[in-house]
This record gives sequence, structure tokens and C-alpha cells, in this order.
Amino acid sequence: MTLTVRKVLRRSRGFVGRSIWVMVAIVLVQLTASVAFYSAIDRQTLREDHARRIAELLVVGERVARLAQADFDHVMSSHYLEAEVAVLPPEGPPTSRDQTAEADAIADYVQRWEPALAGRSLRVWSESRPDGGRDLVGVMGLKDGRWLTFRSRNFPRPWPIALRAVATTLVFSLACVALGAYALRQLGAPLRRLTEASRHVGESPPSPILVEGPNDIVELGRAFNDMQRRIAGLIEDQAKAMEALSHDLRTPLARLTLASDYIEPDDIRALVADNTHELDAMLRSLADWLRAQHSASTAELVDLPSLIQGVVARWPDKVRYEGDKTLEVTTHRGPLEQALIRLIDNAVRFGGQAKVRLVEGAEGPVIEVLDQGPGLTDEAMARIYEPFFRGDAARARDTGGFGLGIPTAERLIKRFGGKLVIGNREGGGVSARIWPPLPSPLS
Repeated sequence: MTLTVRKVLRRSRGFVGRSIWVMVAIVLVQLTASVAFYSAIDRQTLREDHARRIAELLVVGERVARLAQADFDHVMSSHYLEAEVAVLPPEGPPTSRDQTAEADAIADYVQRWEPALAGRSLRVWSESRPDGGRDLVGVMGLKDGRWLTFRSRNFPRPWPIALRAVATTLVFSLACVALGAYALRQLGAPLRRLTEASRHVGESPPSPILVEGPNDIVELGRAFNDMQRRIAGLIEDQAKAMEALSHDLRTPLARLTLASDYIEPDDIRALVADNTHELDAMLRSLADWLRAQHSASTAELVDLPSLIQGVVARWPDKVRYEGDKTLEVTTHRGPLEQALIRLIDNAVRFGGQAKVRLVEGAEGPVIEVLDQGPGLTDEAMARIYEPFFRGDAARARDTGGFGLGIPTAERLIKRFGGKLVIGNREGGGVSARIWPPLPSPLS
């Protein structure tokens, strides 16, 4: 659950996520403005409708009252509107500010619609009904001194109409947000592919990506593919140049090795010979690391137990294998084998003995190389993939190695789509877990 929330939060901080939030904010502002607009229009419309109805009632009522109509209430009343003529005025309106303001506005509209009523003593107010509704009540003085009272039943409030309009707007806005979010997700797909491809620039063979969408994104994708090719070319040229240089340096080293046989005394001869051999081994290791940056490989069907056992056989008394007898997968045999050789050699150097296990993981088969050493400090573990770094410099001088075994193994594994994770084991020792390189359409 926490991981899902983290993913949602991380996506909400991206370009598409922020665009969706901006769109939601715009919709909320538009919805708020619509609520205010609908409320004002609704209130205005209701006032004018009631004012028109009451104005007509008052004009007609006054004329009927002049004719001394005996059955005034029956003639002037209807299902929604009742009127009567009284000698004494009814009780005054309530003191509620909201009701008074609303009633005053309607009374003002009445006199606008019927100028003949201007100057008359007209009071309008609202009264609550027992069933929860409201009636609009009013009284106007007639010229003969009597009072014409009226009651408009079920005086509607403005909000129900406004709420219906707001609900319609909200549904439409949510539909627009959903459609916009879907469109943004589709537009953001090329950017996500670019992001994913950029994580592997320089680590794996250049793989041009197909970018679709607006012209700007298409141009960005083309520029990225060009950049990817240039970076791969620069890395390959640099690696080949350094590889050639290390190869050339081995020629004078070979001459020094031959010349060391004629050096006297014996201790000086041994010192020179040992150092030339160490330099030669260092150059070989450096050449392997550089070659891993531009090596090529073709995926093939490989029996993992057979491949592992063939590597383990190099250390018959120090390394043992545990796992299935047969398990065939399509992977890159050469890079996987070279990476295993370096990881097992590193485990034997610093742990004395090692164990190699083949297990089934959630993402496929996993090869584990486990040593029996004391493990590494947090600082050393953080730098374990750095070239020429050795976790214990003093001990490394005794055990040999130049700090290129693990970086070379990592580069070989990652270049073809695999994964290498190194960490300390509970109880001591270091574990190296390999997810074999996967086949690639361009490999």
C-alpha cells in the first residue's frame, strides 16, 4: 500500500501529473465561478418572475376591488396564489436580514414592472411553512383605505436550480478532466520512453526508440537517438584507444621482463620481475574492463547449470554449486560467463571459499555467488562498482586484484539487459546476485 502511494506521489510530480493538477485547478476555479454565476442568475430570475406575477396580481386585484366584487378571494385566488381585501393591515414582516433584503428586492422589481404601483405602500416578506417550504407574503394599501394582501405559495429558493446547474457542470468538468488526463497520458508516453531509454545510455548498445506524438516530441526523440549514437561512438572510441594503448604498453613490459633475467643481484632481479608481471596483469585487467564497454554478443539458448558448473570447475576445492541440474534460458553466454568468472574469483580471493546457487526468483532465474569473508563496510559497499576501488587496500595487496573485477562484471551484465546486485549477507560474507542478461532485438 505504501509503495503504491509512493508511486502515485512520484507520478504526480512528473510533467503529466503536474499538467493534470493544473487542469484540475482550472476546472475548480471555473466551477467556483459557475456556482457564483448560476446563483446570481438564478436569484435574479426568481425575483423578476415573482415580481411580474405579484405586479399583475396587484393591478388586477385593485381593479376588481374597485368593482366591489363580493367574492374577491374566489375570483383572485388560485392553487399557487391567494389574495383578499382586508380592512386592517396584517402583521408586519419579520426582521430577518436575509428575508428583508430578498423581499425588498422583489418589491423594487414589482414597482419597476408596473409604474402605476410606484408610491404605493407595498411590503413583501417570506414566511416559513409547516412542511418546510416558504411562502411569499405581501400587502399593499388601496386608494379607498383598505389593504390588499396576497400569498404566493411554495416560494422557491434559488439554490435548488443552481445546484442542478452546478451538478451538470461538475459532471461535464469531471468528464473533461478524465478525457484530458487520458490525452496527457498518451502524450506523455513518448516522454516516459525517452526517460527509460536515457537511464541506459552508455551502459548498453544504442537502441533507437520510436517516438510518436506532436512534432516537438518527435524532434526531441530524433535528437535523443542522435545523441545516443554519438555518446556510444565516443565511449567506444575512447575504450578502443585505451585498449590499444594498454596493448602497446605490454610490448616494452615484455622486453623488461626478458631483460630482468640479466639483472644482478638476485633480489633486484626478483623485484623488477614481480613489478613487470604485476603491470602486465593490470594492463590485461584494464583491457578487459575497457573491452566490456563495447563488446558485442548474440543471445542463444544456454543451460545455466552446465555453464555455472563449467566456471566453478576452475576452483575445484574452493567453490561448490547448488541448484537445478538443468535449466535452459535464452541469454548472452559470453558476457554471463565472463562476469561469473570475475565474481567467483573475487569471492575466492577475499573469502577463501565460495558457493554458487541457482534459484528461481520473481523475475526469473537468479545466480547467487556467496563468499565466506567478513563482509564490507557501508562506505566500501557504496563504492563497490567504482573502477580500481578495493574494499581493503592493505589486504588487497596480499590477495592481488586491481579493483576491476566487479566493475567489469557489472558492465558486462548491464550492457545486455541483466542486473547485478551486491550486498552483505546476514552473519557475514558478501552476496552477488545476477539476473542473467535478456535477449534484445538488436543484440
